[in-house]
Amino acid sequence: MDRAVAEFEISDERISELKRWHGTDESDLPPASTLQNLSRDTIAALDELQRSRARIAQLRAALGRAFWAQDAHALHVILLEALGPPPEPDELDLPTDEALSALASNPRRGY
Repeated sequence: MDRAVAEFEISDERISELKRWHGTDESDLPPASTLQNLSRDTIAALDELQRSRARIAQLRAALGRAFWAQDAHALHVILLEALGPPPEPDELDLPTDEALSALASNPRRGY
């Protein structure tokens, strides 16, 4: 397989286009310019699906082992092996201090 296809990432919009265009009546295809790279994108999407299925299977197996873990240390080891180290704080989508204080000061929130 072409290495460029294997490493190509497809946007959500392109996946939506692929879903619309595959299996449609061939008399109603979009303009040729939009069909450019259709095969490459389809192969890339299928590769991504295959990788995702394998990753989901790994995570499900780890969850099964975590469920039966006998102690917190064993649980932590299983989760770290399956998920990797925790993300850095700047990689998380956490609310800012201002947003947190606004939530805390809102009496309707019930906090």
